[in-house]
Amino acid sequence: MCQTLEELGLDHSAASKITGLSRNQLETPGCLIKSGQEIAFIEATLAANTRPDLAYLVGRRYHFGVFGIWGLALICSKNLLQAFQVAQEFVELTHSFVGLELSVEGPVASIALRDHYPAGAVRNFVVERDLIVTLGIATEAAGQKLPLLSLEVAIPRPGHALEIERLVGCPVEFNALHTRASLSSDLLQIILPQSNAVTWSACVRQCRELITRQHGGHSFTHRVQRAIADSAFQGIQTVAHALGVPERTLRRQLQREGTSYRVLNQKTRLAMAQQFLADDILRLDQVAERLGYSEAANFSHAFKQWCGITPGQYRRSTRDGSAEKPL
Repeated sequence: MCQTLEELGLDHSAASKITGLSRNQLETPGCLIKSGQEIAFIEATLAANTRPDLAYLVGRRYHFGVFGIWGLALICSKNLLQAFQVAQEFVELTHSFVGLELSVEGPVASIALRDHYPAGAVRNFVVERDLIVTLGIATEAAGQKLPLLSLEVAIPRPGHALEIERLVGCPVEFNALHTRASLSSDLLQIILPQSNAVTWSACVRQCRELITRQHGGHSFTHRVQRAIADSAFQGIQTVAHALGVPERTLRRQLQREGTSYRVLNQKTRLAMAQQFLADDILRLDQVAERLGYSEAANFSHAFKQWCGITPGQYRRSTRDGSAEKPL
């Protein structure tokens, strides 16, 4: 935002004074900025600068390199489906104040932004900025402009609406109940031009470590995920015992954090399955055993439900043309 304001000849000193965030701090690698500080910075900036397309211009500045290891994980993903799954799981490593939700219904896939900020100028700014960023990163990862079927945005129609429509390449419905982009679900399976399974696997591991550190190791959700993996998927009772809490308490705490044991179990299984298959070390039956399946066939069936392809097809697709090996 500061860079955009400077390019436009606008002032950010008032926002810096209110939040206590100097330009030097913002340029210091590793400097941690609290969400409340950024919200206050946005509020002060909007109060001092009335340019209506500021969110759009700020959003256009973002590219995958801005997001560090999270951005690299997206770019190196196998396809857009995997990239969106990574984006959902590790969204707290980004600037975003909105949640990302991907859903697929037959031939149509929808990418929705879920915002919980009170209505007003700041909410409108955050929704517009993060929408532009999300579509921009997706386009960058795919190596092509994504042909959207439709786009709904839960903000009033701005004066620069035509610029947004030119950018996304389809009519935009403003004042909608939700912020949601729709596209053909076939696009989710297109192999990304910079896909690299080994780099992706390493990036995902680092993302998990960063989140654990960010929470000081105390995030209950991530403690549960680690316990699920450590227990070799032996069930919720085993996980609850490992964490030293009753099963009912575990379920209730996860609900307070906006998730469930079933969701975490599936998410952890999928992530570990993709890592094991990408590393190309274990046989299929060994992967199935490590993920808590009694038979490889059960794992294959579950994996195909998650990803739309078999584990063997997934593994072959990560080899970048190298000779096939028996599973």
